[in-house]
Amino acid sequence: MILRRYITQQVATNTLVVLGFLLVLMLSGRLIRYFGMAAQGRLDIGLLFTIIGYNLPTFVELILPLAFFVALMLVLGRMYIDQEMSVLFASGIDRGRVLALLLPLVSALFALEAGVSIWAKPWGVRHSEQVWHKQSLASALDLIRPQTFISSGDYHLYVEAFDRDKRELRGLYVLNTRDDGRTDVITAERALQVPTREDDPMTLLDLYAGKRYMLSADSARYNQASFARYRISLQKPNIDKVTPQNVESQTIGKLWRARTESAAQAELGYRVSLPWLMLIAALLAMPLAQVNPRQGRWLRLLPAVLIFASCAIAIISLKTAVSKQKVSVWAYAWLLAALLLATLYLNAQSTLATRLRARRRVRRNHHLDNQGGA
Repeated sequence: MILRRYITQQVATNTLVVLGFLLVLMLSGRLIRYFGMAAQGRLDIGLLFTIIGYNLPTFVELILPLAFFVALMLVLGRMYIDQEMSVLFASGIDRGRVLALLLPLVSALFALEAGVSIWAKPWGVRHSEQVWHKQSLASALDLIRPQTFISSGDYHLYVEAFDRDKRELRGLYVLNTRDDGRTDVITAERALQVPTREDDPMTLLDLYAGKRYMLSADSARYNQASFARYRISLQKPNIDKVTPQNVESQTIGKLWRARTESAAQAELGYRVSLPWLMLIAALLAMPLAQVNPRQGRWLRLLPAVLIFASCAIAIISLKTAVSKQKVSVWAYAWLLAALLLATLYLNAQSTLATRLRARRRVRRNHHLDNQGGA
């Protein structure tokens, strides 16, 4: 009981420290990117930390298994260096027993990773996309910077002046690229956003006193029309239909109902497979952390991290392969089985080698005894 509490406490503490360090490292890069977008007028600075909060489960999903693995390497490596593992082995406690002591922590982290992958991350991605959508033309009046282009989907806007008190755009130029290759260039003296409900599927913008030019890339001719008022209707994305673009934001129930789609199959397999990295991390760290006292515990850390990262990348790469129907969704199960068998073999390798050496020694002694008796 004391040994279990000691190992669990050490591994859990190191996992939190490594997790915090990696989160700060990744969030710093993302914050720099968002600050640049805010400086360009493409993001409301007031929503910066809201978006970061919604994206936090996405970071934790990938960082938590790595943090747990690094923590195991640090704790077990120190125990090898300090001869604590030698004392445990001499007392009859093998690697399997040490792994059994870590089983409650591995189970808790497995459940946490499953919760993040299955529920927390889709929730965060869904709300983050809603915030980003509000930062499109639906809330462009809050982001307008005069004499600067703003992009919103297929629309690109340029405004000469902006009256914030009247919430009115002046000297407006709109470039709209259609799916069929045609391009509309719209000019207007002023424009106002039409108030709509938050759940309204359309975003509306009224343009006044302008002209519309309809161009085609394969023809030098164009059509021109003048208008007193022209309304732009922007279709909001349909978040109910599962597509490769919005699959990460879908709930597990919607993915299951759309399981015949390759994108849904890939996402389902990915979410179910990712928590198994916790068990793979525990099985992989035990043999890789073994070092001689003269080598130091940092000797194998970088190669071990690369090996574990390769396992994670293999699972992530299957998501693309399954979504493109290059492999079956059952490839997740075969990959996990192969990784688990490989880690089990690494743990049993030293025991098997010891038993083989003991058998050879017994046979050699038996052979020498027979020769001596003869």
